[in-house]
Amino acid sequence: MRKKIMPIIFIVLLLFAGIMALTQETELTVSDLDLEEEFDEEELFDIYADFIIPVRWFRSNAGGMALEEIQSKFIALRGEYALAIDSAQHDELPNYLSEFHNEEYLIEVRMLYKNGIQIRTQWLFKDIEDNTRLNAVLLEPVLTGEPSDTEKNIRGFIEIYDERLNLISEYTYFEDGGINRIDNEFNENMLISSVVLVWVDGEDYRKAYTDSYRYNRSLSLRAVERVFHNDTQGVQGLDPLRITFPRNIMDAAREKIFISERLNLYPEYFGDVFFVSDSRMVFETDDRGRVLSQTLYDDEDNIIWIINNVWRGNRIVTATKTEGDIVLLAEFQYNSAGDKILERNLRNGVLERLVRAEGKNEIEELYLNNVLVLRAVWEEGRKISETRLR
Repeated sequence: MRKKIMPIIFIVLLLFAGIMALTQETELTVSDLDLEEEFDEEELFDIYADFIIPVRWFRSNAGGMALEEIQSKFIALRGEYALAIDSAQHDELPNYLSEFHNEEYLIEVRMLYKNGIQIRTQWLFKDIEDNTRLNAVLLEPVLTGEPSDTEKNIRGFIEIYDERLNLISEYTYFEDGGINRIDNEFNENMLISSVVLVWVDGEDYRKAYTDSYRYNRSLSLRAVERVFHNDTQGVQGLDPLRITFPRNIMDAAREKIFISERLNLYPEYFGDVFFVSDSRMVFETDDRGRVLSQTLYDDEDNIIWIINNVWRGNRIVTATKTEGDIVLLAEFQYNSAGDKILERNLRNGVLERLVRAEGKNEIEELYLNNVLVLRAVWEEGRKISETRLR
């Protein structure tokens, strides 16, 4: 059988080589080929997987988009941003991706360059239908030869999709070696729960909390209930609520860290939040998925505190935290670009803190009994002056 099909395989390879020489604009999938009937789709896929496709070069942007195909690598690298799209084999994968690959997947590698220097590598696993089943962007450190420089220092994420293209698992790697994992459960294509796990002591994952999603009859999200499995002060990168549901692959294209931001709904003024095992948080949302309130219950279903948010468009303008007799209020103002330019904090109606933006600086003022007592100036997160006032 092998001898019989070898001439046909040779013809297939010549066909691919001819097409790629004529144009790089046409993207072929296995289903596009019309060859001998004795080949089934999986056999053709194996032939395609063994074929080395030439690297394709594109003019790009900071997000890694393929804007315009360039016939020459050297011309592409003259621009500020360039993108190279290549294929790879299993033995070329980094260790942290090998376990997710199987022989049914094609491997695509996208390398982003800035001013001729590679700044990012994206790995894509594609199935026989040309669907992306894994998307990974991980930034590795430049090793210095020191024993402390190991693979655990990578940062970035891995996203894994099922045959329906639902995001079933997501791994987030932090520069300090921490790893979070999210396992999503779907009913058809509707997300019904997410389990967040944390890598503990370099040995195994431990459940941190579980989010359960509730929908109304029109299938709009109306509530999220979070149950905490261990005593914790939040989970790195995911506190307090993962309101961005399983994200689109293109959201991976972010300059610098390439990880989509989470919206933190706890103003710093509200202080740290510590969750005990079996406590739970209930988030109420509107039909646009905006969090209107979040209520923390203890393990006996007593309310510990509640936060209510008032929105204007996609921005929170006031957040109120009620805990017993104490009412903390945070008010926000934004400019036309949507950037926060002022935050005002009050305790039981009395002003305690005000922060306003002035160019690149932030001016922080602290009040006691409505009297200004201290003014500090911050520049890019660093305090550059502090003045105490009577």
